[in-house]
Amino acid sequence: MKKGIIAIMLAFVSISAFAQRGNAKMTAEARAENQTKTLTESLKLTEEQQKQVYALNLSRAQKMDEVRNSQDADRSKMRESMEAFNTELQKVLTPEQQEKYKTAMEERRKNGGMGRGPRN
Repeated sequence: MKKGIIAIMLAFVSISAFAQRGNAKMTAEARAENQTKTLTESLKLTEEQQKQVYALNLSRAQKMDEVRNSQDADRSKMRESMEAFNTELQKVLTPEQQEKYKTAMEERRKNGGMGRGPRN
């Protein structure tokens, strides 16, 4: 009985750990699609904005892949890519959407970024 419970617990932990790594194996296109969907839902993007935001997300995802796969994975290059994305995104969003996005980014920073929850 104890061995069965331990086996079930180990299986659960393994599945949970695997599920958390799922985003790392996604293509740039899939990541761009997911990010665009998230922004569409949170900012109520129009169809035209969705197309523009998808193009921005795809470009950023491809640049991030290049940086990650290069020999000198440099966080400053990643940061520059994110800043360029934010600059271009501001041109697409309405003032109300810009404010919502800014608030969401500040919350994300407070919580440790990337949806991981607060850092201790």
